Amino acid sequence: MIKQLNFSDFIDDFHKFIVVQKPQLLELLDQYINISDLIPVNWYFHYNKATGRPHDNSLDSIVSTLLLQKLLSIPTIDLLITFLSFSKELRDFCGLNTVPDASFYSRFKQDYCDDIEAFFHKLVDITEPICQEIGQALEKELGINPAEVYIMDTTGIECYVKENNPKFFNALVKKLQYFNKDKSKEDIYKMAYNQMPKTASVDPNIKLQYINGTFCYAHKTIVVSNALGILRHMDFCDYQPDFNDYTDSSEPASPEEVKLTWDGKLLIPAMENFFERHRNFNIYAMTADSGFDDVPNYKYLFENHGILPVIALNPRNTRKNFGKPGINEDGIPTCPKDPSLPMKWDGSCKGKNRSFRNKFICPKTEKLPGGKYVCSCEDKCTTSDCGRMFYTYPKDNYRVHTPIPRDTEQWNQIADFRHIIEQVISRLKLPLQLGNLQARDRKTIKADFFMAGAAHLITVLLAYRMGAIDKIRSVKSIAA
Repeated sequence: MIKQLNFSDFIDDFHKFIVVQKPQLLELLDQYINISDLIPVNWYFHYNKATGRPHDNSLDSIVSTLLLQKLLSIPTIDLLITFLSFSKELRDFCGLNTVPDASFYSRFKQDYCDDIEAFFHKLVDITEPICQEIGQALEKELGINPAEVYIMDTTGIECYVKENNPKFFNALVKKLQYFNKDKSKEDIYKMAYNQMPKTASVDPNIKLQYINGTFCYAHKTIVVSNALGILRHMDFCDYQPDFNDYTDSSEPASPEEVKLTWDGKLLIPAMENFFERHRNFNIYAMTADSGFDDVPNYKYLFENHGILPVIALNPRNTRKNFGKPGINEDGIPTCPKDPSLPMKWDGSCKGKNRSFRNKFICPKTEKLPGGKYVCSCEDKCTTSDCGRMFYTYPKDNYRVHTPIPRDTEQWNQIADFRHIIEQVISRLKLPLQLGNLQARDRKTIKADFFMAGAAHLITVLLAYRMGAIDKIRSVKSIAA
């Protein structure tokens, strides 16, 4: 929850950000960063033609204020405006003629959210030679260039909507407790989660998500960094499925299963967007958690781009049964307990967002007219009453036979980098204030998302130019 700011807090923060840190941070930014060299030219065209009269402030000035908001961890636009109003040093540094009001910043983010995204990607291009220089210096020590090892993960940007207020969920629980007094507390909570609306009332694009072990209404995003902890890509996810939009099972999916299933569908679109903007980047390997353990991802990375996939296994995709079917000379799966019995083909299918596959069922299973399966085997190789079912994916076997064998020294070395992306996301949400947004408009949140990424890369650029590459991850260490 946002802490209410009182006058004492304001004085303390003003002194901390402006009086104490100003000599260290603002002077370093003024010395090493020229914002006009970093802003894409097209953004100047869009900004200058947006009105028939001159703007009160230049584009450089407005972008500088938004970057300072992120770099100084100022949580709200209102507080940023207060700082600018009280501090001549900040106004002079940003080159402001007048202090913009809150409505101006709101319109600015909505009108130029795509330009802010292009600004972030330009900074990615500018900082790539820095990453390669640092990575090559570490290659002798590590045996691998960390600048060419990428890590991907998903996260959600929570929105300022009534459904994210704990009172919303608690009211639903109390209502269910009143009408279901014989139910246990655990059952009541399950019922409450199932009855929560799948989207926020103010915007259907704000969907119910399961993030970091809790439910929230958020926009889902993709974050990609290299093993140096430097952002390489950020993506807003346009397609966010409902919990019941789920695979072959008739049983409702748990939130964990939904996350594991649908995270994997986001890798290919995100990487397509990346390669469209950064065609000449060298990527040796990509590592990700089990949420991205989807068969097409392996083939896409390795065959299309020569990237070694190092992805943790999803327990859901590796079913815990009593045996694994073999494959006979005709390519037909066989009974795990009797290889002489071929499984029965039950047709081919290609579900929504899933690759083509053939379905096989136990040789002693019968499919009834209503679609129900009944297995008559006395010595089943599974706990399911339907008997064993098995899918084969033509031409897709990179998941089983990965280019780097699982659990080898090289595999484990690359997989050990996965924790770095969690640190990157944490810095985006805490110091850079993505986890503290008081907004619900999609364009506004998207603009803040990419502006936080831009501030992260400005920190990298500043640390490198001042010869402090050990401080590329944190602006606070630079200003210390």
